[in-house]
Formats: sequence, C-alpha cells, structure tokens
Amino acid sequence: MTRERPRRPSIKDVARDCGVAPSTVSNALTNRRFVLPETRKRILESAARLGYRASTVARGLRMQRSWSVGLLLASISNPFYPEVARGVEDVVAESGCHLILCNTDYQDDKQDRYMRVLIDRQVDGLILGSHPDERHLQELRNAGVPFVLLNKGHGRLRGDYVGIDNRGGIAKAVEHLAKLGHRRIGFIRGHPMSGAADDRYDSYRDTVERLGLVRDPVLVAPGRYDYVSGKVAGSQLLALKHPPTAIVSSSDVMAVGAIDAIRSLGKRVPEDVSVVGFDDIFMSSLPSIQLTTIRVPKRDLGVAATRLLLERIGGQRADQPYEFSFPAELIDRATTAPPKPAGRAKSSAA
Repeated sequence: MTRERPRRPSIKDVARDCGVAPSTVSNALTNRRFVLPETRKRILESAARLGYRASTVARGLRMQRSWSVGLLLASISNPFYPEVARGVEDVVAESGCHLILCNTDYQDDKQDRYMRVLIDRQVDGLILGSHPDERHLQELRNAGVPFVLLNKGHGRLRGDYVGIDNRGGIAKAVEHLAKLGHRRIGFIRGHPMSGAADDRYDSYRDTVERLGLVRDPVLVAPGRYDYVSGKVAGSQLLALKHPPTAIVSSSDVMAVGAIDAIRSLGKRVPEDVSVVGFDDIFMSSLPSIQLTTIRVPKRDLGVAATRLLLERIGGQRADQPYEFSFPAELIDRATTAPPKPAGRAKSSAA
C-alpha cells in the first residue's frame, strides 16, 4: 500500500493560522505593500512554523520569470573553468536565482541538446562559455533570451561579451622570453574549437614577427587544453632538428605536460628549455612547479559576466552590446631563464 504524499502548506494555511486574508500574507512575504509590523512578524513566524515556502513556479508564471540562469562551459575538467563557475554561482545565488550548469566537451551535439533544454525551460538568461555558433545565438535572440559571451566572441554576430585580453597576454609571454634572449620560441595551440585559442595563436604569430624572432611553422604544435596534448606537443617540439629554446603554451595544464615531456627527455627546465603557461591555475604556484604564466582574474570573469547578464534580464541595460576584457598579467616564476650559450665549436688545429 502506497503512502499518500504529504500536502505542502499553502498561503491559505498561513492566512487561516494568523486570521488574516491570503492577500495580506502575500504582501507580508513579498514586501509589495504595507503591512503592520506586528502583523508581518506574526505571519513570518507562522510561515516558518508551518513550513510554508513560496512556489517558485507560481511566482515565475506571475512575473514571467523562471529565476534560473544557464551556464554552458566547454570543458569543466579544464581547471580554468571551476573558478569562473564559482564567480557565476556566487552572483546568481545573491540574486535569488539558481544556476543550471551544462558541460559541452566541445561537442556540437551536446551543445545543441543543452541549448534546446535551456530554451525549453525558459531560463531568464544564458552565459556562453562554450564555442558560440551563429545558429545558437540566433535561436536565443529569436526566443528573447539574453546572453553573454564568456571569453569567446563571435565574429559575425555581436553580443554582450566579457573576456580576458588573450592577445595581450600571449604578447607579454613572448616579449618576456625575447628579453631573456630567446629567438626560437615554440608555441602550443589551444583547442581547435576555441575562439580564445585562435586569438592566442594569432598573437604569438604577430608578436614573433613584430620582434623579428624566428618564424617557422614547425615551431607550432597542436593542443587541446589538456595535460596529454601538452606532453605530446612538448615531445614533438623537442624532437625537431632545431628545437626551440623556449615554449609558450596556451594553457597551464598543457605547459605542465610539456615540462614533463622535456624532463623525460633528459632536459632541464629552465636551464635547457624555458616554459610559459597561460591562466595561472592553482597548481602553477605549487613549489614543485613554479610555472611562469599569464595570470587572468578567473572568478572576476564569472562575476562580471553574471552581473551584466542580470542587468540585461532586469532591463537595466537597453543600450548596444557591451564588451569588456580583463587585462592579463605576466607572473615570472621559476620556469624561464636566458637560453644556454651555444656550445663552442671544436678547434680544427692539429
């Protein structure tokens, strides 16, 4: 025999318990209209005692809000994203909304599915930390769903954007190595589906050309923002006939993989090869790593994107799309040093 599910206390139960009209209870709980202080106190005490909770669904129907915000991330396994997500969650929680987190793994089919789910659930807004597709952005606009692009812009369709100075950060990394005397600098690209990765590669290429450093396509290795691809890329670069004396990686995780590859080949960091990462994740400052890297304010990125989205949702911004990029900062630690002097040629004298 199945037991009946207990009935949730309603606003009428609170009104009956206090001897007031349901509208008075509603006004007291929402602060919409004046209610005598002693009456409000009695209503709040009754609601707590009875276990009454306002229906989010009912409130949403009344105010045309779902009180939810969606966050699409490209890869939650990337240590860059948890700090960003924490910033988003902190602001969403303060606003009285709740967060729906979706991880796309850079897969178009997963992004398609999550987009449909979030639109069907009528989220109030969406933060896109995955790879934005023109079709998806147009769907959001057609559905009237505000959105903010998170560190991944879209060339053809402009929208609210909050990101980091990807180009400036990589430029600082290459300039730092050039000042130390490096001329042959390798580069590990980010995920092929990432617009931010494209910006970082473009900056590497432009900065190498601007500074008159060695330009050679073989100095660029593919990566996917993970440890394994970083290790493979490091091995690939060091296997060259003329390997680089320094490597710039599009992420710290790949930089750590490259360092392990360098050491496994009997080389030292930074004595034989210097390495610079990007992101300044937690592990980068550990005593056993001490990675020179580009620091970006990850939590602040999430906070700023969410505040902008909530302003759009609340109608506080009716102007043109807003774009903002946080500056990137070089953190000089223990994985960079001047290149080793070239070995002296043996004398030909007998």
